[in-house]
Amino acid sequence: MNLSGVTIACFASSYAVSLALEVASLRRRFGWHRMVMLVFAAIGVVLHLVYLVNLAQGAVTPLASPAEWYLMVALVLAGLYLWGSFRWPHLTLGIFLLPLVIVLVAVGWGASREPFTAQRASLVWGQVHAWSLVLATVTMCVGFAAGLMYLVQSWRLKQKLAASPRFRLPSLELLERINSHSLGLSTALVAGGFASGLALVSLRHQGEANYSLLADPVVLGLAAMQLWLLAAEVFRWIYPSARRGRKVAYLTLASFGFLVIALGAMLRTSSVHQAEGQLSVVSGQVPSASGGNANSFTTDH
Repeated sequence: MNLSGVTIACFASSYAVSLALEVASLRRRFGWHRMVMLVFAAIGVVLHLVYLVNLAQGAVTPLASPAEWYLMVALVLAGLYLWGSFRWPHLTLGIFLLPLVIVLVAVGWGASREPFTAQRASLVWGQVHAWSLVLATVTMCVGFAAGLMYLVQSWRLKQKLAASPRFRLPSLELLERINSHSLGLSTALVAGGFASGLALVSLRHQGEANYSLLADPVVLGLAAMQLWLLAAEVFRWIYPSARRGRKVAYLTLASFGFLVIALGAMLRTSSVHQAEGQLSVVSGQVPSASGGNANSFTTDH
């Protein structure tokens, strides 16, 4: 099956049919209504992904133009709609999410396909990378605090200590939900930071024959962090008992410790986060895209 001819109209029409079925379901549903609706949405997501992959072929980095960024945001929203529809089948999500998806696809269709310059692309990917890791750290810190509170609250209940008006903690059920959500969200955010970091190093080390991605300590540290979080999530979903109580609290605490180690190593040996070329105030020299001549700053590794 040749998928090189996929166009925006292919997946936009799939989303439109799914939205029409969502609207129709407000009045009346027929047999297999929801299944047909989700099939069209899934077809749209697959074709959407294929279209972006086709665009990325031959480019130095993915998402190299404004149009691709709009289409990527639309794909993420469509994926969230599809996941949410399976996760919460009785909720009407498409009425609110699918119009946004279709609007973003339309904006992406009319947006510029001119690739970013190397410096601008590096700046954009750097912002995505930094914010993903910042938000992942914040999320994991919240989970760490919730994990500690869970263990303290659990210990107090086991010891049958009387409730104190000066020391009150949330219920175990609420703390358990916070722990579970923090693990899932931080996994997604670290994945975004890892993917954007790969795009960033491919730009900053483009054309450097002596650079090896597999020897970069920052890449290896983030890869290890991502694998740990994915393993924790898989373990949590495969074993229902790991989704509850002390186990999820321990997973959150361990993940926080792993994140601290990974980020500490990254900040000490970061080739990703070093400036691609600090501008010289005295000479006014500006780094080139390749950073490989005497008149431009090279990135120290």
